[in-house]
Amino acid sequence: MAAVPDGAAVQAASRGRPEPRRRGAQRRGLRRWAWLFSLPALAAFLVFAWYPTLMAFVVAFQSYKVVGPVHWVGWANFARALHDPVVPVALRNSFYYVLLTICLTFWVPIIVSILLMEMGERTRRTMMILWFIPMPAVAGTVIWKYLYDPNYGPLAVLFHRLGLPNFGWLNNPHWAMFLIVLPSLVMYGPGLIYISTLQAVSQELYEAAELDGASFLRKVWAITLPTLRPIISILLLLSVIGGLQVFTQPYIMTNGGPIFATLTMVLYIYRSAFHYLEFGYADVLAILLFLILAVFVVISRRLERGRES
Repeated sequence: MAAVPDGAAVQAASRGRPEPRRRGAQRRGLRRWAWLFSLPALAAFLVFAWYPTLMAFVVAFQSYKVVGPVHWVGWANFARALHDPVVPVALRNSFYYVLLTICLTFWVPIIVSILLMEMGERTRRTMMILWFIPMPAVAGTVIWKYLYDPNYGPLAVLFHRLGLPNFGWLNNPHWAMFLIVLPSLVMYGPGLIYISTLQAVSQELYEAAELDGASFLRKVWAITLPTLRPIISILLLLSVIGGLQVFTQPYIMTNGGPIFATLTMVLYIYRSAFHYLEFGYADVLAILLFLILAVFVVISRRLERGRES
């Protein structure tokens, strides 16, 4: 004869049956509210990000101007970009800017952060506060343009009083790009990220290394740099992407001169669109830059996956 369940078991079973349904209804309700609250952000992203991007691919096949009729020109704008002698110059200057940025300024906050970790807590806090202070890029660039002025700039006056030759500063095509990159030595902020990462490292690792007789450089090579490697790889990729899209510094300091020495790709896109009113051709140049950046991102991610595996 089958056992008859007692009353407590029956009540527990009756209470347990609707639980999955109730939880499923709650999850569906949360999803609806999540989509409802996300809709404004999604709508703004679609209107101000994806829609202009899609329109760029449409306008690239047109002879588009603000006033006047729109004409479809097919692949004419792309063919023009392939034969435009200014395009390789702008690309070369953009890559040159990236190279100078990485060689001159990218490693500075890493070195400073490692050295700060060997100093006192008060020194670290002071430096972190200085990194927190916002430095407007436009204002800083205008100040450096004044410092570089070949006639009445403080650096030109100092060189004159020291009897040193005035080599033209920003008017010198051989030094202009270098002088544009140089302010980044003091106008950098990634050091705050490196410091925050290093403060999360257990001090027991450094103490154990010191007990084993490891020198300062050995600790940096075996503990500090492996800790910073993921952050360095991400910031390096962002530095390359930001360098290829540089606009503010060459536009304010030299406006692409002298003799196209500082004409970057984004500055050439700006000129094509807003100086010559050739929006279709400017979109083609923007698409070319987008493809170059996409290639860098894909290569970087594949290299990162190879290191992780």
